[in-house]
This record gives sequence, structure tokens and C-alpha cells, in this order.
Amino acid sequence: MERLADFHAVAGACPGLMVRWAAQALDAGYPHERGAAWRYRDAVAVFAPRLSRADRLVCAGPGDEVAELVEAVLPELAGHDVRLLAAEPLAADLAERLGLEVRATFGWMHLATGPPQLPTPDVVWLGRADEPAIDALLRRANPTSYLFPDDPGAIRWAGIRDSGGAIRSVAGDSWAAPGIGCISGVATDPEWRGRGLSGQVCAFLTRELAARGSVVLMADADNEPALAVYRRLGYRYTAISAVRATSGSA
Repeated sequence: MERLADFHAVAGACPGLMVRWAAQALDAGYPHERGAAWRYRDAVAVFAPRLSRADRLVCAGPGDEVAELVEAVLPELAGHDVRLLAAEPLAADLAERLGLEVRATFGWMHLATGPPQLPTPDVVWLGRADEPAIDALLRRANPTSYLFPDDPGAIRWAGIRDSGGAIRSVAGDSWAAPGIGCISGVATDPEWRGRGLSGQVCAFLTRELAARGSVVLMADADNEPALAVYRRLGYRYTAISAVRATSGSA
């Protein structure tokens, strides 16, 4: 088993976007406890503490090799409530091999086309003074969001205001890795849904982030309206699963 020292070592060992996204935890500027990464033959695992509000162990590679690697590194992660994250078939295989439970399956989406051309004339960048209103909108319209303004992974917010200045739709630029932008914290006021606001905000953010590299987001597998919006913008869906690997307090 080889320990990988930094983002570039991970990127060289595994081209997968999700693994490289998690490898931001190896950077010196990462806002939580610094992460770790390992390679065993063709398997790679990256531990990212508190990435998008969970201690994540993101894995890729052949099932038998990933299983051996995970078994070897889990003792190092004692005290963390680890959520193993992998593509759905691999996650199910690991759960069976290691006697673990798949806790949730959802969508990892990446921009698979050029930036969307949807007009976004009403979208603006929001500022620090808007954070209380952003927080209130998220808690009303998307209370299970993995991104809120107080999260250290929140970089900046885009949104749409009504004629009176109230914020009616938002999305956050968050948890960026080198060459990979991530959209999270998407919400639209329930009374303003059906007007295409989330599509406009996400199109605006997608264009901004695509100028610097790949763009990714995560979405609930059963949120068909959101999935339809993201697919129209050019995102491709990959099913991923979360497996509870350890239980503890970070």
C-alpha cells in the first residue's frame, strides 16, 4: 500500500472526478483536518474529513483491490464517522464484501457538454450582507442542503431577486478542488417554483465554473424536477452510494 502525498499524486493515480474532488482535503488550505490518500495496485481511496458535511472516504478501482485497501486504512480512521462513497456497483460490492450497509444512493453529476447557453439576465452575485437571507431561504426551501453560508466550503453565492430585492433563488459555488468546481446549496422559494429560476442560477454558475475546468454537483436520485434541470444544462448522471464504514466522533 502506498500513501499519496497530495492532490497531484491522487490525480496521477486515478483520473476519476469524484476521487480528485475529494483530494482537495490534501491541500494545505483545506478548512478542516487535513485528509489522507492511499493506493493499492489499481485501487485508490481518499479520506476527506467534513467534506460537504461528512467524513468521506471516496474510493475507485477494482472491487477486490478496493476492499483490501479499505480494510487496511479503516483502522487509521478510528474516531471518525466515515461514509464510504463510490459508484453504485462498487459500493454495493464493498458493502457485501465487508459486511457493511449501503445507507443511501444518489446522483453524482458532471458537466458533459459545453457550458449551457440558457440566458441568465436576472442572476447576480450575492454578497456577505445577503447571507442571512440566503440561510433563511435554504432552511425554508431546502432544509437538508449540504451547503449553508456558514459552511467553510461555501465560496460565493449567485441568486435572483424579485422586484423588491428579496432573494428568491440561490446556488452556491462550493468545495472547489484544483480544476473542479462544485455547485451546491440550490434552492428556490416554494412560491416562486415553476418559473425556471433554479435553471437560470445553475446555468450562470456552471458557465462561471466551467471557465476554470470541470463542474460537478450531487443530487437526490428521486428529485426528478432538479435532475431534469441539470440534464438540460448538460450534466450527466452517475449513481453513487454511501456506505457507513465506521462510527465515531471526529
